[in-house]
Amino acid sequence: MTNSVLFFLVFIILILVVWVIYQHTRVIITNRICYDQARQIAKEREATAAILGLSGKAITSEDLSDETFLTHFIEYAQRTLRGVGGAILIASDNDTFKGCAVSGTFPPLKDVPAQVEQQLLAHPKKHTDFIKEIKIPVLISQLVEVCLDKKYVLFSDTLPKGFPENFKKLAPRILMAPIYVHSKIFACSIVVSRNEFDEHALLDKDGEYLVRLNEIASLSLEAIQLFRERRQYEEKLRTAKEEGMLQVSTGIIHNIGNAVTVAKLTVLELQEKNPENAEHPETFILGEIIPRFKKELDAGNLQNFLKEDKSGQQYFDIISELLSHVNKSRMETVKMLSSLSNKLYYISEIIELQQRFMGELGTENMTSLAPVIESSVKIFEETCNKKGVIIKTTLDDKTPQVVVDPSMMTQVFINLIKNAVEAMEAEGGAKKHSLDIILKMDKVENQRMVVVEVKDNGPGIPDDIRAKLFSFGFSTKDKNKVSRGYGLHSCMDTVKKYGGMLSLESKVGEGSTFKISLPVSERH
Repeated sequence: MTNSVLFFLVFIILILVVWVIYQHTRVIITNRICYDQARQIAKEREATAAILGLSGKAITSEDLSDETFLTHFIEYAQRTLRGVGGAILIASDNDTFKGCAVSGTFPPLKDVPAQVEQQLLAHPKKHTDFIKEIKIPVLISQLVEVCLDKKYVLFSDTLPKGFPENFKKLAPRILMAPIYVHSKIFACSIVVSRNEFDEHALLDKDGEYLVRLNEIASLSLEAIQLFRERRQYEEKLRTAKEEGMLQVSTGIIHNIGNAVTVAKLTVLELQEKNPENAEHPETFILGEIIPRFKKELDAGNLQNFLKEDKSGQQYFDIISELLSHVNKSRMETVKMLSSLSNKLYYISEIIELQQRFMGELGTENMTSLAPVIESSVKIFEETCNKKGVIIKTTLDDKTPQVVVDPSMMTQVFINLIKNAVEAMEAEGGAKKHSLDIILKMDKVENQRMVVVEVKDNGPGIPDDIRAKLFSFGFSTKDKNKVSRGYGLHSCMDTVKKYGGMLSLESKVGEGSTFKISLPVSERH
């Protein structure tokens, strides 16, 4: 009985010892696993930080190219995996890769003389230039096939299809893994090692780690592409801003030029009516009639001269006719000076408008277009009369108001009127030219619109020119004349700004109709 109890106690003790050893072993193994995991996590964090740093270098570089990043990446991957050499290939067209960069001691992917081989092994930069020029013996479809299960492939004492036989002698272990960007193979990283006892030989765990490095590289490449697109977008914005400033500057000259042209015609007309060498009525009165009156008066013969002398009898009729002519001339001059004053005021309005535009100060108000059209016609009325163009306006006063800047719409109407008049003048001939301006309500694309039609019976516009007519810088005018092709482009931009449309209907030999459609305010 005593022996049985003793045996039982020994058995229990043995079980407890085994259980303690088991638990201790478990703790050791768990600690080791935790240590390895912590080490792996730290390693991957370090790798992430390093690769992000590489992408930062690429982003801040001048060229911002994928090649710059990938060159630094393969150098890092080779060092981290303790390989002797590495290379990066970039996916190209037709299922092929092209060489990008070489790091460390990487065997040539093409059979070359021994002397060349030694130079390439010793000089990675020369090898990078070399790999960019040769045909790469790796196909994208081939890489997908061999990496299908593990996302990487490790060749040990074997060669990928197409590699030169000498490659295996210099690097018997070859690790390859694709880099995906937007679910497509973008590049392929290759790291190689030897089987020397004092060097690290690449293993499957290195393949798994290279896959994770490639995933981080993939995110970095996507970020680089986004930064590149952003830089291109910013460049386009800068260019667009410069072009916009150019257009505004050109617009200032163009619009002031319109008003100055009309003002200049008024001044020329005044000069024609009042030439320097002409005999004016007041000159004849002062120089001839009044001295004769004074002479007859001094002689005491004035009454007799006016009643009995034939020439004296005509003096009152002559004076009356001359004064009537002076009064008529004065009225015409006052009218022309008033017109000139209006043109100069319009010029100041344009300058003020452009200053507001340059300062991006909107002046949109609920506006009735009828007065705007009338003022635009008035500004150009004298020019039309002088050029023999009859302007007719049919304005529906009941059309609702629209939200526009009246000054900018005045510019639009003046541009259209001016272009029509110049086109009809250039056509010449015996045709009686006319310009009809119509304001009405209409439905355009099932929407109520206020429509303005500027219709001429000039030469019309051919189809090939019509397609380019609203482009900035395009002009149909004679190259000898000053024209920057800004007017219609500006009109289109202005009308679009207010949610409207500017269209053109034209038939060669019959004339053109420019149609402005502006949406009716919701208040109506």
